[in-house]
Amino acid sequence: MVKRKSSIRRLIAYLKPYGKFVAGALVMALVGAGASLLVPWLVKDIIDHALIERNMQVLIIIAFSVVFIYFGKGVASYMQSYWISQAGFRVITRLRSELFQQLYSLSTAFFHRNSSGDIISRMTNDITNLQNLFSNAFVNLFMNLLIFAGSLVVLFFLHWRLALFSIILFPLVGFSVDLLGKKIRGVSHLLQSKTAVLTELVERSVTGMKIIQSFVSGHHEQRRFEKENQKNFFLAMKQARVKALFTPLVELLSSFCLVAVIWYGGREVIFGRLTPGELIAFIGYLAIAAAPISQFANSFQLFQQSLASAERVFEILDLAPMVVEKKNAEELSGVNEGVRFNGVSFSYSGSQILKNISLEFLRGEKVGIVGPSGAGKTTFINLLLRFFDPEEGRIEIDGKDIKDVKIASVRNQIGVVLQDSLILGGTIRENILYGNFNASFEDVCEAAQRAHADEFIPHLDNGYDTVVGDGGNRLSGGQKQRVAIARALLKDPPILVFDEATSSLDPESERYIIDTIKNIDTEKIVIVIAHSLSMVRALDRIVFIKEGEVLGNGTHRMLLRNNPEYRDLFGREERKSWHRRFVPEG
Repeated sequence: MVKRKSSIRRLIAYLKPYGKFVAGALVMALVGAGASLLVPWLVKDIIDHALIERNMQVLIIIAFSVVFIYFGKGVASYMQSYWISQAGFRVITRLRSELFQQLYSLSTAFFHRNSSGDIISRMTNDITNLQNLFSNAFVNLFMNLLIFAGSLVVLFFLHWRLALFSIILFPLVGFSVDLLGKKIRGVSHLLQSKTAVLTELVERSVTGMKIIQSFVSGHHEQRRFEKENQKNFFLAMKQARVKALFTPLVELLSSFCLVAVIWYGGREVIFGRLTPGELIAFIGYLAIAAAPISQFANSFQLFQQSLASAERVFEILDLAPMVVEKKNAEELSGVNEGVRFNGVSFSYSGSQILKNISLEFLRGEKVGIVGPSGAGKTTFINLLLRFFDPEEGRIEIDGKDIKDVKIASVRNQIGVVLQDSLILGGTIRENILYGNFNASFEDVCEAAQRAHADEFIPHLDNGYDTVVGDGGNRLSGGQKQRVAIARALLKDPPILVFDEATSSLDPESERYIIDTIKNIDTEKIVIVIAHSLSMVRALDRIVFIKEGEVLGNGTHRMLLRNNPEYRDLFGREERKSWHRRFVPEG
């Protein structure tokens, strides 16, 4: 309940900057409600003063009045809808932007813990539900409340005993609305979560279709999807049953109220304490009061669903980033000396990944980081880019702790080539330009040439303007990696990082990338994280890591000679490489 109230307060706070639109819509709702309340009174006058007294002039005047009232009501309804939509869509646009920006401020751990389907569902389905709240339910609830309250006032004015008798029956309707409304909200929350699971499964199948078809495992994915789809169906039907019961139950209870009122009011007319017109008007106002209850039921359903969506959206907006920039953080304009890890320790999910690491990467150095899988190699880069902060120790660039520097300015000094290439949609030119949006086409071509990407790009249908497809699926693994390297080279940062950049590539593509690394400007810091010696053998220095600790630091030959664990891990690969180079086949 506290969470629900908090969501309502926050939604109102989002509406405050657009208060003039909301106020205008509420005024128009007031006008519309007033117009609705005038009509039964005019019907009373038609019966009592035009029909019973046979007065044609009164009949004509009232008829034209009704036309005028409905015209005014139509104008008010239009303005009400337009103004609340103006405010609502502005709030939704702002919420959607804040949610999207918040995703960029969250650490990579958030994306490990939360499925992409759930995140996408909150960005789309939940935002759409909130859009419906602002464009429909919000003012409709207010207008229905006005009409209901106004009707009650007139009912008491016409015949207070009959009105009191009618009101005694209304709590039955209100109780059913509250009870079913809570149930709808709970089911809606579950249904939205299940829809997110379905979205995730669809995304998983679309992005991984090649693997699924290769392993002929489509039946497995179909079973998973059908299982979740059935759960979604049963929840949707549960929601549909509650919704279907909502309006008929309200209308049935309202009809009992109406029959009781007709019986009591008829007696009052027979005894002369109520005119026929007043009884018809009373029933009309009772119908007007009952109609908002029925409509209130539908609006309340939407309101409950929207609150569930608001809670899911605010859950993400309220997440505090694991890495927070200091208010007085400095700007890092370049790297003149190097990078230093000074006594750095880091744990993740209860497991210690790095233990008291002290390392230095100097300007002009090309350093390889090697070790068995799970040794903590990639964690170096995550810490350097400030995706995480170390639990102990400092990471310094030119002697400055990167915690004292603006996050964006740290990342601007680093170009990263990852194992999975991360090719975005669009053209090859657009993907390379991601490294520097202000670069010229000549700069793009030069970066592609240095990355050996120009060896395949001219042969594509549209050259640099070839659309790469979703995730670069129209390119081979080696082609995607060379485009990613061209992107990092175009950025021209003082630090370049290759994180397992050749782990899934063919020997030819690996040779291209090794050649690119060899020819990188000698003034830069190059860090190569690799699992194979071919990538790091010719580098200035190799850092050997195992179980989060630095067990060796030197050249390849030095480590082979002095480090038994390094020799055990890479000596066999060295012998195989030597055998391939010097022993003829056959």
